[in-house]
Amino acid sequence: MPKQRFLSFIIGTAVEAIFFSICLFSRDWLFAGFFALFLIRRLSVSYKLDKFIKKSGLL
Repeated sequence: MPKQRFLSFIIGTAVEAIFFSICLFSRDWLFAGFFALFLIRRLSVSYKLDKFIKKSGLL
């Protein structure tokens, strides 16, 4: 993964986590669920990437 894509992935995840926590604490359940789905998707992608990197022996 190129460095620029990695940084945008991290920034996007942080922004989604911030919006998720704001919605959660303001009790806006619909948008909290919406951002939770995005976070779950990003976490699953990062898990698969980590699994692939460990399996291939790159690190």
